[in-house]
Amino acid sequence: YLSEYASTCLRAVLKPILEILAGIPTLVYGFFAATILSPFFRDIADTFHPSLASESAFNAGLVMGIMILPYMSSLCEEAIHNLPTSLREGSMGLGATSSETILKVLLPAAFPNLMAAFLLSLSRAIGETMIVVMAAGLAANLSFNPLEAVTTVTVQIVNLLTGDQEFDNAKTL
Repeated sequence: YLSEYASTCLRAVLKPILEILAGIPTLVYGFFAATILSPFFRDIADTFHPSLASESAFNAGLVMGIMILPYMSSLCEEAIHNLPTSLREGSMGLGATSSETILKVLLPAAFPNLMAAFLLSLSRAIGETMIVVMAAGLAANLSFNPLEAVTTVTVQIVNLLTGDQEFDNAKTL
């Protein structure tokens, strides 16, 4: 939408907003998850199902999605916007509509860059630690239920390396 349908004025406003959101440090997102989303989910859980955890894999995954969405959107918009105008003009000159041009010309031409954007976003999400540490909870629980408090490998690494554990311990090694 932003690269093909939005007006120049709207794009000039929305693009910097996306760039700012993509540049927010992950610690801020983790703080947002711990101070705003966790109490919100706790209140919801108390109302509907008292056994639901306020710090859960769902909470961490939701904030991770909020963090990745502007990053992915910005990269994909750049991938489509930076295509040569001759592709657009040639397709329109042959009588294609703008939606046909996007679906049959621009997306296939931008596919390698869109895959690169997807892989960069995926690697940022996989390498993320602060949101997971702050939002997923510290309960040593292995569960497939995303609504329960869980722990992850990154949480265990943080706990081991910030505690007073000896490094000759089997768990630390």
